[in-house]
Amino acid sequence: MSPEIYWLTLTTLLTPLLIFPYAYNRVSRITLAVGLRNPLPGDDPFEDEWAHRAYRAHMNGLENLIIFAPLAIAVAVTGISNEITQQASAVYFFARLAHAPFYIIKTPYVRTIVWFIGMAACFTLGYQLLVVA
Repeated sequence: MSPEIYWLTLTTLLTPLLIFPYAYNRVSRITLAVGLRNPLPGDDPFEDEWAHRAYRAHMNGLENLIIFAPLAIAVAVTGISNEITQQASAVYFFARLAHAPFYIIKTPYVRTIVWFIGMAACFTLGYQLLVVA
């Protein structure tokens, strides 16, 4: 397995784990039986601000995985893996790992910087694909 695919796998496994904080919040507030039903129109599933931020962190992880995954797969398929692409993939994973808690605890400037670090890693992979391949 290439290092890029390794980091992609870890990132993909991290993303669904981000469901647990806001799912726990919802179930603890309205019981498991009600929490498993579909929300009713106008139902606000997140009474707590942090739970809504946890949900947004999860959605942001999904939105960014769509950018990272094809780049990491393309690097692996084309065989251009090098030290730069390997480090960029690791940086992306750790940026995503840091992004969620910073989002949930409401540290906007740090969260934004960490997000840009993750995007820089994606652009690095894209640049390597365009230049090296």
